[in-house]
Amino acid sequence: MKISVCGSSRVKDKEVAKKAFEIGKELAKNNVLILTGAGNGYPYETAKGAFSADGKVFGVSPAKDEEEHVNKYNFPNDAFTEMEYTGLGIPGRNFPLVKEADAIIVINGQIGSLNEFTIAFHYSKVIGILKGSGGITDLLQEIAKICDKKGESKNIVYSEDPKELVLLVLGKLK
Repeated sequence: MKISVCGSSRVKDKEVAKKAFEIGKELAKNNVLILTGAGNGYPYETAKGAFSADGKVFGVSPAKDEEEHVNKYNFPNDAFTEMEYTGLGIPGRNFPLVKEADAIIVINGQIGSLNEFTIAFHYSKVIGILKGSGGITDLLQEIAKICDKKGESKNIVYSEDPKELVLLVLGKLK
């Protein structure tokens, strides 16, 4: 099972960062392969959480190679089991990041996370929203309501609790 974790590339709230770390640990405990955009912020905190529980994290980098990943994008490379250098840039890498996953989890976020959400929504993927994490997550329930054409909203789960959110997402995938 593969779950993409999407969210802000900037950690603005230490409590949300702790929750992101816990999401990573919970996903790892459930043998989920975590996909991230291979950047910083809350998805990186999730990757570190997964690593702390011997989990696997697959980075989908916008860069064409490791040098560009580190030097142009200033992205980390220390919390990934494997890395795919797409060369697609940002937001180009968002499509494979979401399309390859069985579900996504959104933590905070801005325009990039909104783009990832809309791709997942369009393809009727299971979507977990970390409520109370700020950014676009405060608006996604209303966006889903407005955009729901075929019942896509039924695939979305919401929780402020990292463990519960992971269990809700996994439950929807069964």
